[in-house]
Amino acid sequence: MLENQSDNNMTNDNELDAEPQEETDAFSIPAAASPKATTKINRIGMGTMITIQLVLAFICVVLLNYLTAPHHLRKDLTATKDFTLSEYSNQFLHSDLIQNYKGKIRIIALLKPHSPHKARIRSILEEYRRQAPNTIEFEIVDYIKEANRFNELSAIYGKTFFEETILIDARTDAERMEDQQVIPATDGDAQPLLSSTKHSSAHRIRQFPVSSLYVVSEDGSRIAAWQDEKIITSFLLSAAEGKSRKFYFIVDKSQVDDAGGGTPAWRAFSAHLDSQNIRLAPFQISAGEPIPKDAEGIAIIGLDSDFDSKEIKILKEYWDRNGAAIFMTINPDAKLSRIRRFLKEYGIAIARDRVITNVNGHTLTKARATFTKGSEITKGFGDKATQLDGPSRSISLANTDKLAVQNIAVFPLILAAPGWWGEVNYNKPHPKFDLGKDIGSDPKAPVQRPIYLAAAVVRGREDLERTKHLTSRMIVISNTQFLKPSNMRDELTHFVNSAINWLAGREELVGTIGTKPAYQQKITITEEDKSRINIALIGVLPGITLLIAFIVWFNRRA
Repeated sequence: MLENQSDNNMTNDNELDAEPQEETDAFSIPAAASPKATTKINRIGMGTMITIQLVLAFICVVLLNYLTAPHHLRKDLTATKDFTLSEYSNQFLHSDLIQNYKGKIRIIALLKPHSPHKARIRSILEEYRRQAPNTIEFEIVDYIKEANRFNELSAIYGKTFFEETILIDARTDAERMEDQQVIPATDGDAQPLLSSTKHSSAHRIRQFPVSSLYVVSEDGSRIAAWQDEKIITSFLLSAAEGKSRKFYFIVDKSQVDDAGGGTPAWRAFSAHLDSQNIRLAPFQISAGEPIPKDAEGIAIIGLDSDFDSKEIKILKEYWDRNGAAIFMTINPDAKLSRIRRFLKEYGIAIARDRVITNVNGHTLTKARATFTKGSEITKGFGDKATQLDGPSRSISLANTDKLAVQNIAVFPLILAAPGWWGEVNYNKPHPKFDLGKDIGSDPKAPVQRPIYLAAAVVRGREDLERTKHLTSRMIVISNTQFLKPSNMRDELTHFVNSAINWLAGREELVGTIGTKPAYQQKITITEEDKSRINIALIGVLPGITLLIAFIVWFNRRA
């Protein structure tokens, strides 16, 4: 009995011991619900894909650079286009003279250390080289850092440079071979520096100071305008052509002295010729000698006295030559019977009057005008307004149909503005238009008859390439005072330079280069604005940076 009771107790104990085991099994996780094993990432495959992508991206960049390398694009982002060459310079750099040049044109800029003009000079010389890469090359030499090169250049050109200078060496390959000796030559901004006992190539070497590239303000405190392109192109043309062309100045028929003081008109015209590598040489037609054979043209500035019969014969003999060129301005006060008849034979009729107008009872003589369109001379600025200071005579065109049969073309260049007429009785007070005597139209007339202030004549076939160089050309202007520097305007400078190149047979160089003003912009900041700027720089911007950094850090931590 005791044994049964002991067995029962043992059974109960076993049951109690088994019950917890059953509870544990009841709450155990099924085998099917247990998490799967983590799949291993194939990092070798991802690295291979990234490497392939980087290689392909590199190949794309290389191919893109290879395909775009021949197509260089240079963008001038300055508001005034300071580093963009004018149409005139581009035409010159693409002309046969430069593109077919037999040699290299070297431009050497000798600058001081930390020169304030170095960046601008480098940029504009780079533009010249870019337009003619096969002909033009440039070099910038530092006085101190490149002392050996500087001394070498001083020895080559036989000159000691005391200021910042630009040299243009346009010697051809043959001339460089023939130059054996180098000796010092005369000083001067535009004088040649080399001379040789065997062959002189000095006419192809030019120099000018860097200070000539800009115009200083009246107080001398700053640069007011840049004329660097004008100077560089002018001396580049001079060096490339070599020896200057020659225009003969008829001194005994021109106004040599200016009664009003200042620079005479002929000197101003001579400066325009110099910029185009043409020298003005004096000549007296009254001596009875013919115009020299080496004349590229003749100039009569301020025709002051009439020609006699012998002088007219010499003038006609020259005009009948192939390639003759005449530039003539008239003194309105001179009596010019024979020269007026000579000009009328070729379609230019000059009246004995003054071009005037009335404004509120006042007589004005500084004629307002516009340049005519359609001619090679006024290409690019036709219809542009201007003013010719000083008195002018009226010009009309005559016998144009008859002259056309003889291959002589006459055309206007400057047209007087509406309301201006040629007054015969200009000496009387308060002159009024007289239909029977005066030239032009009444200012109140609805239709204005044209009167001109300048005209041109071409004898020969200018439209044919094979005969263009044989044509004779003439420009006549009924005003002289407009040439004086105090009266010269940008559009008139453009006109005169275009006229010179047209007379010299350089149609591809018709144009001009203007100066580029140097702007200085000032910003006025009040004390209140300064305080706001300081707060923004010291507090706001660093605070925003810290805030962004904190956000990035917090996201990565999370």
